[in-house]
Amino acid sequence: MNWVYGMQHWVKNVFEDLLWAASGNSEEIHTTVSRIVRAIEGRDVYLFRTEELESIADGLVECVDLNDLSSWMWKATTSLHFQNFAIFVLKPGPGTSFHPKICTSYNTDWIDRYVEKTYQFVDPVMRRAAEADGCFAYSELDQTSPLVEKFWQDAERHRIGRNGHCCAFTRPDGTRIGVAFSSRESQEKVQEIVRKFSSDLFSISQLAGEAFCYAVAGPTIQDCCLSELELRCLYILATSSSPEDASKVASFFGPKDSLEISIRRKLRVQNVFQAIAIAASKGWFNSLPYETGEIVSSLTPLQNTPKG
Repeated sequence: MNWVYGMQHWVKNVFEDLLWAASGNSEEIHTTVSRIVRAIEGRDVYLFRTEELESIADGLVECVDLNDLSSWMWKATTSLHFQNFAIFVLKPGPGTSFHPKICTSYNTDWIDRYVEKTYQFVDPVMRRAAEADGCFAYSELDQTSPLVEKFWQDAERHRIGRNGHCCAFTRPDGTRIGVAFSSRESQEKVQEIVRKFSSDLFSISQLAGEAFCYAVAGPTIQDCCLSELELRCLYILATSSSPEDASKVASFFGPKDSLEISIRRKLRVQNVFQAIAIAASKGWFNSLPYETGEIVSSLTPLQNTPKG
């Protein structure tokens, strides 16, 4: 074990030299190598309870698409004595996009019902996972609300159990991921499973969350893909003290709806506020060319300058 530990940190140092010394490498290479480093650092040090779970962990580290991920998660779910799993994005990090946002073994009837009833705002598992990082049993949730009870009754009618275990964690890029395993078994039976496999559940959940993000995350936004017109419009919206004045000025650049649609499409965001956050964090506004009103010439009288 000491030899394995030493090897991990030797490999980590080699990879860090690659990451930080070779600044010309693409962000995609950096992301992939970082993922390998995290896998090497955290996987072999921990011994899973069974060889089957260790094999599943290896599979989750190496899977690159949703088909592989679903297959390995099915194996993990049955090996851990649950009936269903769900991996879901609770909050995307700045500048990140995910499609799809949930990978689950729930039947299509329940998925359709869940979307139709907008149960994500009632689902106590989803709400608890969004609050903070950590693991919890469904039995720890507040079940007193009539809406929550109605939600569970509806789930049971669709063959979805109301007992289970969930882990939530925030990735370095700010994305919060939840991984849940549910069961139709009794609360006592699930508690027994969690006592037996608590560490395995946590490790499998983290590996599954990372694999899911790797498989479905959209390309990261490296270079500015906005036109000067779109970037200037965002800059005015970001720096104006009055929303009304900002909207009036922005309208000079063209139809507001068309600009916003174009900006949201290019940056894969839902609104202009997210677009402004991306542009500001990446320093894109600094690349805007000066406008006449932003230049003061010493060859013309200066207005409103303090006298020395």
